[in-house]
Amino acid sequence: MTKEQVTIYDTIQQELKGRRAIPMDEFFNIALYHPSFGYYSQTRDRVGKGNNTDFYTSNTFGSLWGEMIVDACKKIISDQEIEKYTFIEIAAEPGCSILENVEHPFSSSITYRLGDIIEIPSPAIVFSNEWLDAQPFKRFRYYTSEKRWREIGVQLLDGELSEFIFPEDLNLDFLANSTNEYTVDWPTGAHYSLDKIVSSSWNGLFITFDYGLSKECIMYDRPEGTARAYYKHKMNRNLFCRPGDQDLTCHLCWDELIKLLTQNKFENVSLESQESFFMHHSQNKIKSLLEKTDHSINKEVQKLKELIHPQHFGSKFQALWGIRK
Repeated sequence: MTKEQVTIYDTIQQELKGRRAIPMDEFFNIALYHPSFGYYSQTRDRVGKGNNTDFYTSNTFGSLWGEMIVDACKKIISDQEIEKYTFIEIAAEPGCSILENVEHPFSSSITYRLGDIIEIPSPAIVFSNEWLDAQPFKRFRYYTSEKRWREIGVQLLDGELSEFIFPEDLNLDFLANSTNEYTVDWPTGAHYSLDKIVSSSWNGLFITFDYGLSKECIMYDRPEGTARAYYKHKMNRNLFCRPGDQDLTCHLCWDELIKLLTQNKFENVSLESQESFFMHHSQNKIKSLLEKTDHSINKEVQKLKELIHPQHFGSKFQALWGIRK
């Protein structure tokens, strides 16, 4: 056990405060966001294609990613109005920004990172990439022997972390009875984080890229849940083996996020695959790339293919967006 793990285990022991276990979301909050040793709080390379990183995202494609987003924003908002907008990026990795080395028409841009107090002017374009899937989540399990749902927590027993079944009955409307044992990883942190952003008084465009599923799929097609860990570009289901050293995530529930946007008076709320979003809204950038043939641009074309091809990021990620006027 490393020194960092000992510190995390000590922290969890303190958080128990006489309880036998803590809910899953409390554990994830410690493992991901503790100011000293949380996965996202540490100064380290997490994103990229190198051997020392754990995963890579669309941000890995450099300025092309930013140029595609700018082109889409211009199409959605219109060139006449775009100069009035402030571009807000939420949860950028340290030392990088989507608009770095990218020409843009916005009045200004603000990049918020972990720990920053987020203030949004109006009008604004609020953008994030794989922000919501990085929030803590809860776990519930249906036991056929009892014909009821139980919340799953985390216990520290003999120096090891493991699941704990809370004995309290649950009365949660979104959970449906099953005929077999079934696990639901419910992204409560994503719902809270989005609500906090869209319930504040600003007008403009909200757009986020992430991976998620419909509520029906989460409830009926994923009996083992969707929670997983990423370490050195390998996925595993052991959520407790490297606390603070591996990414922990689960699929978002798009239905709940769409509901939050519509309840907060966002209009034209749309959910599209990343491929569909760029093909509909970034035609100018795509056309300009494909019309050029020199070698350096060909490298950009290869990046474009990875961003929008269905076998790469095109279908793996979805774009959720809406406008509040």
